[in-house]
Amino acid sequence: MKRLDLGAAQNRRWLEVASIIFSVVAGLGILLASLFSGGGSAATGMESPEVTAQASAMPNQGWAPLMIYFSAYGSHSTGAQIARYEWDLDGNGQLDFDATAQGGYANYLYSKPGDYTITLQVTDAQGRFATDRIQISVRHPAASSVDYWSVFDDTQVRRIDISLLQADWDQIWANPEYKYQAQADAIIFGERLEDVGFRMRGQFSLRESGDKKPWKIDTDAYIDGQEYHNLRQLMLLNSIGDPSLLREKLAYEMMRFAGLPASHVAYVELWIDVTDDGSPAMFWGVYTLVERVDNKYLDNRFGRDSQGGNLYKASHAQRGPMDLIYYGESITDYPSQNGQYAYGKMNNEAEADYSDIVALCRVVDGTRYAAEDELVQALEGAINADAFLRYMAVITILDNWDSYPYTGNNYYLFNNPASGRFEWIPWDLAWGENARADLFPSSGSGLVQRAPLVDQVFSVASYRSQYLAYVDLLLRYWFNEENISDQVEQYHRLIAPYVIQATGDKAFYGSQPMFQPEAFTNSWQNLVRFTSERSLFLQEGLANETQP
Repeated sequence: MKRLDLGAAQNRRWLEVASIIFSVVAGLGILLASLFSGGGSAATGMESPEVTAQASAMPNQGWAPLMIYFSAYGSHSTGAQIARYEWDLDGNGQLDFDATAQGGYANYLYSKPGDYTITLQVTDAQGRFATDRIQISVRHPAASSVDYWSVFDDTQVRRIDISLLQADWDQIWANPEYKYQAQADAIIFGERLEDVGFRMRGQFSLRESGDKKPWKIDTDAYIDGQEYHNLRQLMLLNSIGDPSLLREKLAYEMMRFAGLPASHVAYVELWIDVTDDGSPAMFWGVYTLVERVDNKYLDNRFGRDSQGGNLYKASHAQRGPMDLIYYGESITDYPSQNGQYAYGKMNNEAEADYSDIVALCRVVDGTRYAAEDELVQALEGAINADAFLRYMAVITILDNWDSYPYTGNNYYLFNNPASGRFEWIPWDLAWGENARADLFPSSGSGLVQRAPLVDQVFSVASYRSQYLAYVDLLLRYWFNEENISDQVEQYHRLIAPYVIQATGDKAFYGSQPMFQPEAFTNSWQNLVRFTSERSLFLQEGLANETQP
């Protein structure tokens, strides 16, 4: 027994010594890697092919001051664990932020506009390292031609008044889908504009919304050049199918957090006065004022060098799905509906040149690639694939079925002359209700035959990994119960007094209401409940994904 005890004690000592030796060797390896890379400087030594660094940021562009969250999700090493995560967050060339204790996660507030190159270096327990770099663009608010922070002030609900004649009001309602435009006067947030165009808008949201229709105000419809703070159209959306009136607002905010060039959104109360009927103005409801995608929108996101590029809008109900399937070399080979091509031009209509969108479909769906690298090179040259991955992360988390993968609907494609490739712009956003929807959505599982861009990007290992990193960032910093609870309660309290004022919002108190009044009171809690269940399900999905 004594010999056995002695042997066990000796074995324990050897294990302790071996552990110390291993720790020293690992530390020495990291130290040598640090020395070879210049200590606190960005790496200049030889990177190891056995180590992969993957840097992600959310958002990656926006207006100053801009808080950005960083992730090293997807970084890995063959045969060893990552032992150190270091960032150059201010773009000065120095790895001056050690995020090892945070598992590679970091955040940084960019108060100064500019373009930044951010570097991540990961080092494994054997001292081997790798780096990855991402680009961050921070714009000065003054560079925008629209003062979004005043026009789309979301800290208050502001009032819009429309005044028009009874004859015009009757004509508007005679056939809503005709979208008759009335000549009206408007008071927008206290400022008067005379002779504006006022009409209904939308497709499904128009047909299925009872009394509370969506509206469009054209400021220059009758007075050439008339604008409201550099905006020519104001879009008033009616939150179809959403008794909380919160989902669209939150979805746009999530898209902007993800780094997409998404519209600004604010809440307004709409009053309509039929001036010759002898009755006072009618409260029509609380609407989301959503920034329209037009040339000014594009200039403010992509710069003046982007002027002139073709802008296409996906509108399934109006023109058919914009599915990016390759049908041939002429636009006449592509589906059409109501006498319009599915690829609806929103500018440059006089130029019947669709060669750019045909070329994109050829790259996405009409070409066979010999290798993955060849596919990636072709996609990167044709479209901002990173923006598409960010978009997919958001719509997947929200279970947004009325989107590209399922209906070929509700997005814009902008052919940016400055970059020579298409940009992906989200539009008309919604939430679903399936908390257990798959982490990777299935192409062709909805109304479209196929969604080839989804198939292509998810066939590439690096794109799949980047997509997972974006889902992870969104779950950590935006789509989680704590954050959503704070936001929905804040916005619900903001709009509640306006929804129930006077005769009440037409969505709840009209002659043809969409919802019962109590639905508004309780529905915001359903968003929190869905967020809790959905985020937990997706976290489990991420945990089950096999990391390289």
